[in-house]
Formats: sequence, C-alpha cells, structure tokens
Amino acid sequence: MKKYIYALTILCSLLALALASSPIVSAKSGGSIKKVAVVSLTVSDVAGSVRAGSIGTTPVSKLIDSSVNSMLSDAEKKLGGKWTVVKASGFIDNAGYRKAGVKKTLTVYVPKVNGREMPVFTQVSKEIKGGKIDPQKAKDLCRALNVDGVVLIFSEWASKTGGMVPTTKAMTKNILTVWDRNGDQVIKERVDMVGKRSLGFSGVKAVNKDTIGEWRDAYSRALDKIVSSL
Repeated sequence: MKKYIYALTILCSLLALALASSPIVSAKSGGSIKKVAVVSLTVSDVAGSVRAGSIGTTPVSKLIDSSVNSMLSDAEKKLGGKWTVVKASGFIDNAGYRKAGVKKTLTVYVPKVNGREMPVFTQVSKEIKGGKIDPQKAKDLCRALNVDGVVLIFSEWASKTGGMVPTTKAMTKNILTVWDRNGDQVIKERVDMVGKRSLGFSGVKAVNKDTIGEWRDAYSRALDKIVSSL
C-alpha cells in the first residue's frame, strides 16, 4: 500500500510539473466559432527592453512600428486555416468597431490599416496584456462585424541573455484570446518564443532593419504553435 501511495505521489508531482512548464494555457473550447475577426493586435516593448543596450541608427520605436502591419497579415492568414477570417481591411471604418475603441493611453504599437490605427479596447495595462475585453464590447463587436468571435493578440517584446557565452537574443511573449457572441472568453493561448540568432552579448545587441525580423519571426513561430493548438 505504501509503495502504491508513493508511486501515485510521484506521478502527481510529474503531472503538476508538466502542467506548470507548459507554454500554452487554454480556456474553454472554441468549437462553436466559425467566423472571426482580429480586432486588436498590440505590441509592447516592455520596460524598453528592446531599446535598452541596442546598437543601430534607426529608432527602435520606428522599427517596431514598421513590423506590426505584417504581424496582422500573418495572424489573419494563419487563422484562416482554422476559421473564416474577416480581414481588418474590410472593417477598419466600421462605425460599431470604431465606437468600441478607447483612447490609446498605453505605450503600445498597433497596425495602421488603410491609414487608420486599429483601436484598443482598454486603458488598463494588465487587461491589454491579458487579451481581455469588456464582455458587452465583445458582443457588440461580434454583432457589428457579423462574426462568431473576435480575436485579440498581444505580443510583448523583450530580449534574453544567457548560456555559457552570454549571448543576447530576441524574445516574445504572445497571448491570443477569442471572445464569442455571448461575451465569453472561449480561448486563451500563450506561447513564449526566443529568436534563433544571436544579436549581441551581455545585453548589448544590434537592433536594425535586418535584426528586427528576429522579433517578428519569434512572434510568427509562436503564432504557428498557438494556431496548431486551437
């Protein structure tokens, strides 16, 4: 009996460890979702981590800003393999969509579609990072855009230094949430991803038109993992 209890304890501990180390966390099933719209994509250089120790002539803010449109296109294309996606280019001027937005007071980067910034739906940092939206706004957006669910994506950009030789690489923390017509969060996925190339050493790194692609690539690979789990 003692051996059985001991074995069960070990099994439970291993299971808990596996769950704790998993990069993906999910909410409810999104099985009822057929048609979606990516209504929000935000990027944050958390605490200026990308900017800190950077070497390059182009301001980091401009480099990040130049990346977000392709990130939106990437998301719409990949989610299109799972659901029917209504593209932002078709609803950016929708009155109900614009009305749901709030003034952008947080330092985040958003895509510009047909010359207009995609709105944000909260002024609370914790909420935008967690992909949260007021349930009533989720309902209103689904109705206005005639979709089953709205998708919010947050990508936190940072850098990571480590290893025998302290090389510095790009790092992204990515959260995707889906909210349905009932105002319920039916999906929440998070994947953190490190870039492939070394950009420097001991926190000092090259950030330029070429290397900014390391953050975009880390985001894209994280998105692949998220979409495959849906």
